[in-house]
Amino acid sequence: MPKKYSTTTSLIIVESPAKCKKIEEYLGPGYKCIASYGHLRELNGLKSIDIENNFTPTYSIIENAIKIKQLENIKKEIKKADEVILACDADREGEKICYCLAKIFNLDINKTKRITFTEITENALKKAIISPRTINMDIVNAQQARQILDLLVGFKVSPMLWKFISSPKGKENALSAGRCQTPALKLIYENDQEIKKANEKKVYNTTGYFTSSNIPFQLNKHFESENEIKEFLEGSCEFSHIYNCSQPTKIYKKSPEPFTTSTLQQTASNEFHYSPKETMRICQNLYEGGYITYMRTDSKTYSGDFIENVKKYIIHTYAEGDKYISENIETMISGTIKEENNDKTKKANQPEPQEAHEAIRPTNISLVELPETMESKEKKMYKLIWETTLESCMSPASFYSVTATITAFNSTKFTYSSELIDFAGWKIVSKKYSNENKEYYYLQNIKQNDIIPYKKIYSKVTIKGLKQHYTEARLVQLLEDNGIGRPSTFASLVDKIQERGYVKKEDVKGSLIDCNDYELEDDDIFVIDTKREFGNEKGKLLIQPLGIIVMEFLNKFFVDLFNYEYTKKMEDELDNISKGIIVWYDLCRQCNNQVDQLIENLKDETKIEFKIDDFNTFMIGKYGPVIKCCEDVDGKEEINFKSIKKDIDLKKLENGEYKVEEIVDTNKTANTHYIMGQYKGNDVILKKGKYGIYITCNGNTRTIKELGNRPIENIRLDDIIKYLDEGSNIVRELSKDMTIRKGPKGDYLFYKTVKMKKPKFYDIKAFVNEEKRDYKICDVVILKSWINDKYQI
Repeated sequence: MPKKYSTTTSLIIVESPAKCKKIEEYLGPGYKCIASYGHLRELNGLKSIDIENNFTPTYSIIENAIKIKQLENIKKEIKKADEVILACDADREGEKICYCLAKIFNLDINKTKRITFTEITENALKKAIISPRTINMDIVNAQQARQILDLLVGFKVSPMLWKFISSPKGKENALSAGRCQTPALKLIYENDQEIKKANEKKVYNTTGYFTSSNIPFQLNKHFESENEIKEFLEGSCEFSHIYNCSQPTKIYKKSPEPFTTSTLQQTASNEFHYSPKETMRICQNLYEGGYITYMRTDSKTYSGDFIENVKKYIIHTYAEGDKYISENIETMISGTIKEENNDKTKKANQPEPQEAHEAIRPTNISLVELPETMESKEKKMYKLIWETTLESCMSPASFYSVTATITAFNSTKFTYSSELIDFAGWKIVSKKYSNENKEYYYLQNIKQNDIIPYKKIYSKVTIKGLKQHYTEARLVQLLEDNGIGRPSTFASLVDKIQERGYVKKEDVKGSLIDCNDYELEDDDIFVIDTKREFGNEKGKLLIQPLGIIVMEFLNKFFVDLFNYEYTKKMEDELDNISKGIIVWYDLCRQCNNQVDQLIENLKDETKIEFKIDDFNTFMIGKYGPVIKCCEDVDGKEEINFKSIKKDIDLKKLENGEYKVEEIVDTNKTANTHYIMGQYKGNDVILKKGKYGIYITCNGNTRTIKELGNRPIENIRLDDIIKYLDEGSNIVRELSKDMTIRKGPKGDYLFYKTVKMKKPKFYDIKAFVNEEKRDYKICDVVILKSWINDKYQI
């Protein structure tokens, strides 16, 4: 039998395995695609950097079974291929992975082809193939400098936190400082300080109801006392309220801007309550599926080809389509003008667009909705991106606006504005407008200078100067505004300060305030006694006592290293390295010298602890702030630790203004159950019963005899996670309806929707045989695609 030879001649190496199938499909049988599974080499701390020799790094292969195996697979494929094409992501990290691949497999850096693309489509891939370049060492050096800077700051400053605040009992619990992580924490800290210093006060917001339609007109003044509002309402009884209405004015509402990473994360947070991390996960799936362009970008432009396709779509979809195309659409093409000139409101300290990416957009504007087989979150995200992209290329919406005014007592006035759409422009996409507005015409038909009697005037208590905690979306916006990090790091920075226990995403309980509202009707004044809650907040980022202590320590001794201007300067210098303007190790030397000098200034400092009394001391323990209690038991000193209440004023604590009973959280000791946190998206509830401690999670209950009769307040989530893993039969959750589970004969696929009376069970081991991948860790898109093809579910 003749030997069969492969026709594969070109091997393309990408980062994610989810791209491989589509790339091979689009490029045909002459191409084989394989994934690196991200980075393959790492720096093992400061010992890997030769500081005296221009910060020369020594890399080591990441010790991970999957990566080691993949390296062997790549090596085999390289031997079979006529040429290797490196196609990792078009950013600094992707360029560095290409460089590492070349070093590991002895590929010629000056000759090996390097291609980039921002969308996984046949057209984009073929364009990339015919216009390769080589590895850009300036970009590689910028990534290397960033990595070394992060190590210098993190590995030198973090031990100062251990020395002066809390020694780590394990790597996962160690306090840490970071070049961008700490400025992100600082934003939350300063927000907390603003809220504490806010000058809040009660004011009266007054609405007058006029005309037979009871139109609500707003008074242009807030009253600060009940006497003022009484005087106003009494004067309004006999006052002649004179009506006027302006001539219609044409106003224009600009279309939304194209999505960058940060603006998409903010919009998804505000509209869908998705975290930045969740948004990036969904977009990664959409990108790898070929539905959208690369999602880590700060560009606000589109390719020329895409602009042409959008224009054709608009003309074909809407009557008189030419009118709906933006007059400035040609300026949105990548490279036509400097992008910063497009946004006149852009702050001076915002970073320049750093990579040659487009804005986030659909790869095919004609695909209005995703297939039904896609997840609901993916469909919602795609619709948001599709709508915003189309709208950004369209004409402004125009309206006619009128403003009606009614004079009021004591030289004040009531106002009400109404709009009538003239031309829908970009708003035609979502159709969230009305062609009719009866009030618009009604207001113009009332005779000018007529006296209009009030129907009712209502004055309601509200709070002025009430500050809000930041949402994750707001933090992302501030990171971008201050030049902290880059699009690829925003989500991880938001996550990191929460993982460290410095910040928690929580609801804020408002304050119930007694309010006396006032109402004037038929010349009678009524006082309405009510209670109203102010300050309620949902899903906000709240700094924790640990975060305050860490931030105040770093502000005191490392303020220059973590101020916003310095952080932005470092990011700008990294951009300059990527452009070949400055030498990468000069920046590392400058930073290293500054860090060493600041650490030298710390040599006479002592550990941060606040003495409460002779027996109790506030300190940072393994899991955060605690009270260290020293008691004399039968002549022996016994030490135990007690949890503290939330919202402790650390300044009062430092000044010795608390008694121990005022700050110890006795509820944790008294409670028979306590919500420890979340594990795999489910609440973990710790309970103390007649026979000891047990936990419940996702409907499963497990007794933990190993914890003995320990006080409930001395147990942390980390102590019990291993028991949760032991008690679970779920290997991997693919969706709310589909999981891989352990069975007596091995793993299997469990499928049950809410409409199904009984679940269905499928063989999952066939995936390994057919796809040569591990279903426990492989990309979920690949796995779900295989399941869909195999079992039609």
